[in-house]
Amino acid sequence: MFNQKRINGIDILKEKIPPEFQYWWRFGTIVELNYSSKVIDEYYCDYTNKITLLLTDYNHQYKIELSLYNIRGNLNFDMANGLFSGFTIDEYSNSGSDNNFHLYSDEQDIKFDLYCEKINAVLL
Repeated sequence: MFNQKRINGIDILKEKIPPEFQYWWRFGTIVELNYSSKVIDEYYCDYTNKITLLLTDYNHQYKIELSLYNIRGNLNFDMANGLFSGFTIDEYSNSGSDNNFHLYSDEQDIKFDLYCEKINAVLL
């Protein structure tokens, strides 16, 4: 369920989406994916990266935009269908790390295994 407390905007999703849809695996269709990076400190070659995912349920009734910040990991999937079942977000805490969330899919032909510092969720 949408039980992560540290995702910005999760409370609004819980209010507006019916309980039977409040599972991340329900939003297994990627409509749009954007990647960008931004330099924080040019001298130290320090930068942050961002992935924005537009996710929808099977019937395209609800759309959620997830913005992931300071990402690490692997993102590989078959472009033929754009679906990734078993999508999950876990709150992750590792002392001394910026990784607060772990996003992954259990589907075998997809390597969707990301760690990120911050997530913003918006219902569109």
